[in-house]
Amino acid sequence: MEREAESLITAEMVSDCSYCTMVSPDPLYKTPVYCTKYSGSCQPIQVNLAACLTCGEYKKTPIRLNL
Repeated sequence: MEREAESLITAEMVSDCSYCTMVSPDPLYKTPVYCTKYSGSCQPIQVNLAACLTCGEYKKTPIRLNL
């Protein structure tokens, strides 16, 4: 259960990346992120969350606060 919650938080963080086109809702999926940066084209490839955290592009996107 704890791993599932951590995956959801991480998936929410990386979904704000400008290269991320979609994140799978299944927290146990091995390659949940569809990324155009790693593909080098407009067609995304599926990558794991570790690749997104290493890339760090999600940090460059302003954080949205839902108040």
